[in-house]
Amino acid sequence: MKYNNFVPVGQKRVSTSEGRENIVTNQLKISKEVIELQKLVAPEVNRLIEMRYNILSTISSEQPIGRRNLAFVLDMSERQVRNEIDFFQTEKLILVERQGVVITDAGKEILMKLKSLLYTYNGLEQLEKELLERLHLKRVMICPGDMDINYEVLRFMGRSGAKYVLSVMKGRDTLALTGGSAAAAVTDEMSEAFYPDVYVIPARGGIGKSHSTQANNVVAKMGLKLHSNYELLHLPDNIDHQLLEALQDYPEIKRVFDKMEEIDIFVFGLGRADVLAEWRSMSAAEKHKMLNEGAVGEAFGHYFNIDGQVICPSSAIGISIDNFKKIPHVIAVAGGISKADAIIGVSRVRKDIVLITDESAAREILEKLKTTL
Repeated sequence: MKYNNFVPVGQKRVSTSEGRENIVTNQLKISKEVIELQKLVAPEVNRLIEMRYNILSTISSEQPIGRRNLAFVLDMSERQVRNEIDFFQTEKLILVERQGVVITDAGKEILMKLKSLLYTYNGLEQLEKELLERLHLKRVMICPGDMDINYEVLRFMGRSGAKYVLSVMKGRDTLALTGGSAAAAVTDEMSEAFYPDVYVIPARGGIGKSHSTQANNVVAKMGLKLHSNYELLHLPDNIDHQLLEALQDYPEIKRVFDKMEEIDIFVFGLGRADVLAEWRSMSAAEKHKMLNEGAVGEAFGHYFNIDGQVICPSSAIGISIDNFKKIPHVIAVAGGISKADAIIGVSRVRKDIVLITDESAAREILEKLKTTL
């Protein structure tokens, strides 16, 4: 097999789409004076840009989608959606087919331009700086929009995560990933590369409820994209400790456990404590006790409060808090207003986390931090 399109070991290859995105970003550097002037005399322009960004990105992620469903997802009137569809169709940014509306290549390019434009218009660079300082983060990347409303925002977040992973990855690194939609988005958006000496491993037990975002499947897909080694962990997430002890010396399991002690890059999602406790079928008594003690978030099996203190250590196999604090590159991917407390909490577990989030979560976090002054 030829690898002419792959990066050399330890180096990042910039794909055609990434190169186009960088060009778009450079072309859309607008002076702050022009932006402030437009906000003052024509604030409706920004609202129109946001609306059309939301429509195009929703079409991109849900295509083919009918007008009625599009109106429902965006909470807009069918008449308003129909008018916008007519506009996009005239500009050849979409196609209206029998199955529904789909985005064209020209529409995809415009969508990237709108994303860059909104980054500037909405002051997300300043927002990133504020979060960086307030939460003592290593780096912050904010995508315009709200992933709870617009799934394409999660894809943009995944793309940012994938690019960051490639920017720090070295030839013999160990990359660990949790399951879940956030880590899956990073994997989905990863460019194909050639890292034959990298190891990709799951950060937790391997059996979950969702097949497509289950840790082993996320790891296998990432390993194939990077042309790297990968190990799977064929154990339930909540395996009995006595059974685990009996299996720890099994070669395939031992290799993963050993690799967990030498992780270089860790990509993980996080969630609300109450939601994850319900999802993991925690007993009502345990859930009540945990929430009464102030648990707000969950990450890689651990429940913590808003100050970053562990309320309920993981009862499952996976990365410990001590190991987590020693990993050189830790990348949290999470968005949505409801995740604000969880993001604040996990950022206080250790400093220098890389946070990839969306605009809605970033603004909610800063509002919450203001009330704690």
